[in-house]
Amino acid sequence: MNRLFGTRYAVKLDVFEGPMDLLVHLVIKNDMDILDIPIAIITEQYMAYLEMLKSLDIEFAGDFLLMASTLTHIKSRMLLPPTGGEEDEDPRMEIARPLLEYLRMKRASEWLGDREMLGTATFVRQEREPAPEPPAGEDRLVEADLMDLVNAYKELMAGRYRDHAVDFSTEKLSVRQRIEEVAAKLAQKGSVLFTDLFHPKESKAELVVTFLAILEMAKQGRLRIMQHVQSGIIRVFAPMPEPPAHEETALHAPANP
Repeated sequence: MNRLFGTRYAVKLDVFEGPMDLLVHLVIKNDMDILDIPIAIITEQYMAYLEMLKSLDIEFAGDFLLMASTLTHIKSRMLLPPTGGEEDEDPRMEIARPLLEYLRMKRASEWLGDREMLGTATFVRQEREPAPEPPAGEDRLVEADLMDLVNAYKELMAGRYRDHAVDFSTEKLSVRQRIEEVAAKLAQKGSVLFTDLFHPKESKAELVVTFLAILEMAKQGRLRIMQHVQSGIIRVFAPMPEPPAHEETALHAPANP
């Protein structure tokens, strides 16, 4: 449930189901071997994500903070010299074991899709859909990074709402409803500027909910977020359509003798 703290509006994080879900995202994003996680890198990225959520006034459960503490503890243990005993164990196993167990439970879930876990506990990088080719002479598009998206959102928020004294007590907000609105706009236009997904007259609370809807859709693969290399402008695209079932069948049908 959304809560109001003074003049600040806090939204509970619904993009990741929990800290393990966030760690899975970071492992896949960085093509990491779960049994050989670079703990300093993943801790830094994990903490940066939590700091980003704080800056957006987004709440997260205490489990996220507990995981942050665990990662920091493992990182500090990695700095200690080994004692030389046979019972010495890699401190990273403290997170690797539960992470592997979590992945075993999630392998068949929609979130992981068709990613396959190898015997060495690594992931196969999925082939990304090619970015739309711009006309000759125009700004090239590349896949946008999460922090690029966050920075664009923060600039939009700062430009519209310099006064934080906003009344959210009467707001009726639904991330699910906003997802459907964004999906309808993309289905109609194919692609839009990131800033055009935010209604010009929407409140600060609605702005936050729209951003959460965009993050959730990106996680579900319901949109693609690209950035112009030269201008830095972010554009959101509808997902690539899947081939019709009859075409897929034809591709795999045996040839007639």
